[in-house]
Amino acid sequence: MSQDEFATYIAQKIRTLHSQSRAPQFIALNGRDCAGKSTLAKDVHQQLSRLGLSATLLSIDAFLIPRHLRTPSTPEHIDYFENAFDYTALVQALETIKNRASSVDPNSYDIVLVEGVFLLREELYHWWDLTVWVEADTAMIMDRAIKRDKKYFGDEHTVRRVYENRCLPAQNYHIQRDLPKQNADITATFENGTWRVTTTFFSDGEYAAQK
Repeated sequence: MSQDEFATYIAQKIRTLHSQSRAPQFIALNGRDCAGKSTLAKDVHQQLSRLGLSATLLSIDAFLIPRHLRTPSTPEHIDYFENAFDYTALVQALETIKNRASSVDPNSYDIVLVEGVFLLREELYHWWDLTVWVEADTAMIMDRAIKRDKKYFGDEHTVRRVYENRCLPAQNYHIQRDLPKQNADITATFENGTWRVTTTFFSDGEYAAQK
């Protein structure tokens, strides 16, 4: 699938869920750092709008805890996985949206897209009505990281060190700990300019919840 086709595909699956429930749907777009989550989430949001569905888009990066406020006592990659994001604040934000929709306006925020790393961790999994795991190979991730993050870390060498010592090992830890690839409703790998997709959706009207 092309990027546009994949975004449309996800949006259509969200529409299927939405047609089956009046409650808000919470959608997780998870994957490795620099795997393409943010761009995909924006494209899905746009496709939902084209389908006439209202949605709000959240990023885990909005809940990032600056490193100078953390006092790591674990290896760098474990600290990144456990302490880099305020998961309590994320849950509070989701609860606020859910409560507002149920008590004030049942049609407000009826779809919530959340994109970012580590969203399919065991402690958060019960929140998601639909989960997407996106994958890209290490070489592509590193190339994207250098282009995107050099302005933050100062030079290519530092970016490589951060990803080799922190980001990539943390993702491997997440994959081994939480099995996001196996548990996701939709998994996709970006290779040769297209998305290769597998899913637990068998048809637009039939959803296999294999969790």
